[in-house]
Amino acid sequence: MGAQSATAPIPPARATTLNSRRPTGIPMEERFGEQVRLGVLTRWITPQLVDEVLERTGRIELRRRLLPARAVVYFVLALCLFGSAESAGQPGYRAVLRTLTETLRHLPGLRLQRLPTSSALTRARQRLGEKPLRVLFERTCGPLAGPDTAGAYAFGLRLVAWDGTSLDVPETEANATAFGYTNPSTNTCGNPQVRLMTVTECGTHGLIDAAFEGVEHSSEFTLGRALLASLAPDMLLLADRYFVGYELWADVRATGAQLIWRVKAGQFFTPLRVLPDGSYLSVMPTPAETRRLGAARATGHPTTEMPQGHLVRIVDYSVRVRSADGAISRESFRLVTSLLDHRQAPAQQLAMVYHQRWEIEISFAELKNRLRGAGFTLRSKSPDLVCQEVYALLVVYHALCALECEVASEAGIDSDRISFTVTVQLVRLGVPRQAAATTNRLRWALETVAADLLDDLLPSRRDRRCDRVKKPPKNKFAIKRRDRPRTPSNVHYTINVTRQRPSPAETA
Repeated sequence: MGAQSATAPIPPARATTLNSRRPTGIPMEERFGEQVRLGVLTRWITPQLVDEVLERTGRIELRRRLLPARAVVYFVLALCLFGSAESAGQPGYRAVLRTLTETLRHLPGLRLQRLPTSSALTRARQRLGEKPLRVLFERTCGPLAGPDTAGAYAFGLRLVAWDGTSLDVPETEANATAFGYTNPSTNTCGNPQVRLMTVTECGTHGLIDAAFEGVEHSSEFTLGRALLASLAPDMLLLADRYFVGYELWADVRATGAQLIWRVKAGQFFTPLRVLPDGSYLSVMPTPAETRRLGAARATGHPTTEMPQGHLVRIVDYSVRVRSADGAISRESFRLVTSLLDHRQAPAQQLAMVYHQRWEIEISFAELKNRLRGAGFTLRSKSPDLVCQEVYALLVVYHALCALECEVASEAGIDSDRISFTVTVQLVRLGVPRQAAATTNRLRWALETVAADLLDDLLPSRRDRRCDRVKKPPKNKFAIKRRDRPRTPSNVHYTINVTRQRPSPAETA
């Protein structure tokens, strides 16, 4: 059991059910949910859009509640926006709601002088479920780059990349059953994980689509097939060497998208025709042909017969790196692409374009370290709420990228110059005073945030290298096993003061 992919069809909500009826007879000024906003991100996550999603999923309540469904949606989004606001850990439910409603709680007629308890907020999340956040993500995700966006296009195609990452979730029995562990056979104590895969726009880091599932029940291949519907003929898809395969290549090419994928070093391609730029045409063989050709090479009798498979183009190149201390290193790359015309896409440019794939790694770092918080797990302890939280995290992240893209586009600069960390900080600062903003105040807030972002630009990117090494753990404690029972946390202490016996001199 795991999360449904973002591309799964949504059954239409029945308009005749009780949950889909709009409440009547409630004064507008007393409806707290009508006033809650998410600061400048309301520009992309509007109340009208939230209401439309709630009505479509049948979550508009009939009963008059202190926290209506719209307010709960904004509250869940705020949980993700403020997830890393404190270094010691994620802020609690009441702390986030207090920030979200700072200017609303004391207004006359809004009935929120006292904050709901954490358990009441949990029940509100459970009533909402994950479907409204899933539909909200589907309605907000998509390409952000315009025709003039820097780094967004190559060879007349929109540059996109896909890859996977993992998110830790709390270690509860329900989460462990639904999502599983990365290495279940080791029996070491670790958190269950969700495997997340996204299609990301390289020029803006905007999320075109996403899908996730438990790590034990999915792979990047299966999640990739769930994202095929989001690919289009005007896209150029970049991918790392893990994805290259005959069947997945055929599935992606069926969408009309062009591909540049890296190939594993051990994968063999027979040159059919060498092109003037040094690349060559070859065939990506079928699985049966791959086994046959491998056996022929192993016996020393390679065949000259052209194998069956996809006609592709291979680019071999190396990257020479000279560091500041004078040390020189080289790394070899091999790319396979569906762009067969060397005049339209020269090999040198293909090699330079492929390195834009690293933008999706930067996107994951922004999503996991700067927004969620480095080393933090998600807060939800049930699978349904985990799915709700992941979709909310994706919605908030995409809205932040949309803000950066809009500011950079109006200023005529590369969106890479906009600091994501500063963007998150400014958006958080604007939430309390912009919760009940009017259209004019929201416009003013957007102009203020844009001016602050442009006043704190990052320098132009320099060439850099980061070795994939891992620091050894500092502690030497024994590894905890999952089958070892937890030490009870509720105990009773009894303190007995030991009476010292008097010395012989004192008794004399």
